[in-house]
Amino acid sequence: IYMIFSFISLCISFYNLPKEKQQRILKAAALEFSQAGLNEASIAKVIRTADISRGSFYQYFRDKEDLYYYYFQTLKRSGHRYLIQTIEDNDGDLFAGVEDYFLSLLTEVFEGENRSFFRHLFLNMDSHGFQRVIPCLEKKEGHHAAFHSHEREKNQQELVRVVNQASLNVQNDDELILLFKLLMHLLFSTIAEGCRQQEESANVSLDTMKEHFALKIQWLKKGVRKENEHD
Repeated sequence: IYMIFSFISLCISFYNLPKEKQQRILKAAALEFSQAGLNEASIAKVIRTADISRGSFYQYFRDKEDLYYYYFQTLKRSGHRYLIQTIEDNDGDLFAGVEDYFLSLLTEVFEGENRSFFRHLFLNMDSHGFQRVIPCLEKKEGHHAAFHSHEREKNQQELVRVVNQASLNVQNDDELILLFKLLMHLLFSTIAEGCRQQEESANVSLDTMKEHFALKIQWLKKGVRKENEHD
């Protein structure tokens, strides 16, 4: 109980800061995380750029990973809502909704103003990072998780609500969530592959990435094995 109240107190410490100071810290985070990935980033540089003390930083965030994913959430705060909306706009078609979400994210990652941050994010993403960024099912950790203990469950329920499960070969909500995670793995791995290609060559074709993702979706929807006349 003491630890829970401590986390809540630390969350309130950041949220109660003047907006100017909050923005100063987040701008410092944006600068550092756009120049280096999570592992290479320096909290000392963030602290110096934001003009705060080290002690103050650890009042607001547990560590640099806590700040890193908090900053990511500020960029993608509308990501869940947009994905839900795209599924609704496609009459509950999960595949069509995810394809629309992919197209939007692709443009943001490779052409948006935060493309340097996203490049580092996708180049260094592992299974732990995936759990922290997957829309609708983000696993929140650190001090700020205390404010979002019910958000993940709520988002999951909303996803289940909008998807037309009658059109899918899933037996229950758990299988739907499993299918959704598989789609997100396809989505993020396609973007990560594009980021790696960008590191090797400046010529990255977004049209090719769109075609590859559409093909993966088609394989998942209809299968890739050809049936012969005896099957």
